[in-house]
Amino acid sequence: MNTKIKPERAEILRLRARIVAVERATLAALELVLLLKPKELEAFLESRRKELSQNYLDETFAMDLVDPAERDFVAEEVERLMRALQSEMDFKGGVSTPESG
Repeated sequence: MNTKIKPERAEILRLRARIVAVERATLAALELVLLLKPKELEAFLESRRKELSQNYLDETFAMDLVDPAERDFVAEEVERLMRALQSEMDFKGGVSTPESG
């Protein structure tokens, strides 16, 4: 481990690396499902997008988010990122974002 990195920064970097690894594994799995069952995947992603963005607005979901502004922020981010994923897969309802990777 690089000793030039502060422990608290290393933890943030580990979390970032974990998110990237999970994201890439998820995308690989989605690509496989896209080949096998594209219509079902499209319907599944659309239903999950709606469900997740609404769930974050409910104070009994993700109870560690006690600030309403943070809860709204996360709900909006979930909506935006799920629509970006749908766009990347050329599904209706998708909205592209300037991000990549």
